[in-house]
Amino acid sequence: MDRTYVVTGAASGIGAATTRYLRERGGRVIGCDLHDADVIGDLATTEGRAKLVDGVIRLSGGRIDAIVANAGGGPAETMIALNFFGAVATFEGLRPMLETSSAPRTVMVSSVASIGPAIPELVEACLSMDEPGAIAAARDAIVAGKGPLDLYGSAKDALNCWCRRVAVKADWAGAGIALNVVAPGFIDTPAAAYILSDPERRARAGRMVPMRGAFPGRPDQMAALLAWCVSPENSLMTGQILFVDGGVECSLRGERSW
Repeated sequence: MDRTYVVTGAASGIGAATTRYLRERGGRVIGCDLHDADVIGDLATTEGRAKLVDGVIRLSGGRIDAIVANAGGGPAETMIALNFFGAVATFEGLRPMLETSSAPRTVMVSSVASIGPAIPELVEACLSMDEPGAIAAARDAIVAGKGPLDLYGSAKDALNCWCRRVAVKADWAGAGIALNVVAPGFIDTPAAAYILSDPERRARAGRMVPMRGAFPGRPDQMAALLAWCVSPENSLMTGQILFVDGGVECSLRGERSW
């Protein structure tokens, strides 16, 4: 498999599993993270986003085939900067390097949390690409009693909307670049430890998952789907939000969305 992939958040969890999955199948992977990666950079900062692009250019020679934008999570202070603006900067900064690929593919990792009640002012600021305004809206939301999960879900909701908005545009679909979103549910990673390590929270979360054997999901299961999304075999699908959650989204929204 003569393909070069960029995976952000590659040092642990879903990113590490995806990196391993792709390499085991012959792919060349440029891993990006805060540590233990080929490119080191903090995507919550302008400097870190520039380091990502510069590092990928240096290691790839300016040509890549696919992007898996997995980096996310983090504390409330950087929640919006990382989960929305860092992800968008990854795609916009690396997109020109996809143009010579015969099968350019991209996928971003969202979350089932994106279906929760969003903070409208926050989502609007994100989609207007107003990073200072979005961060200010997040601060206001915290003062008003919202928690980190509300910020996280709103950032991921904005990310889903951004994908749907740009996926069909000339510089994405018009250039043959597939852009999709995978929204996992409860996956056994360090990021989900605050739920899975607490017996009460774990039990409550488990009751939300209709599919037997799907709680909690494993990072390698996510890796297989993400790898398909960025494979040449995914030749028609773009602009889609795929909920990979054992049926949580389906049970909560039913026929309102498909």
